[in-house]
Amino acid sequence: MPGAAPTPAGVVLAGGAGRRLGTPKAVVDLHGEPLAARAVRLLRAAGCAPVVVSARADRPLPPLDAPVVWDPPEVDSVLAALAAALAAVDADEVVVLACDLPLAGPLVARLVAQPPGPAVAVDADGRLQPLCARYPRAVALPAARAAVAEGRLRATDWAAGLAPQLVWAEGRELAQCNTQEELAAVRAWTADGPG
Repeated sequence: MPGAAPTPAGVVLAGGAGRRLGTPKAVVDLHGEPLAARAVRLLRAAGCAPVVVSARADRPLPPLDAPVVWDPPEVDSVLAALAAALAAVDADEVVVLACDLPLAGPLVARLVAQPPGPAVAVDADGRLQPLCARYPRAVALPAARAAVAEGRLRATDWAAGLAPQLVWAEGRELAQCNTQEELAAVRAWTADGPG
């Protein structure tokens, strides 16, 4: 249909070591569902296709119903991982979701509904969350590659440089699972089921 927005691909970022959590984030269980599998499900539910998972070869992954793109081993950086994942998908627009954002489903749906172009989630304090965002591949991929090559590895600075639209998070949509305390809170908030 003329003028329709292209279907975005989805990228799950699942390479986090989980140092403060005590275990790699991808395999953390949330009511019987690993965080990486949950992120795949949230992206698909929002209409992303295809969905790929970006991960490090030296960190465990749960069984996943999605292809895995391995992060470059020479740079342990989420921005390098994102560049590798963007290079692996064939889509004009890509929605990115870190696996440690398990309550972001409604926010991801709003990102999918955005018009083409950069759009980044923002928390109530106005902080960008560049790992819950929508990026045009033709712009984001060369920008990410250049930033990594120059050693500018802060994903927030990179995303801000794309002049994105801001998509405000509501409630607990950007709750993270970086520590056991945060994970316990998310488990309590989702005690009624996988949601």
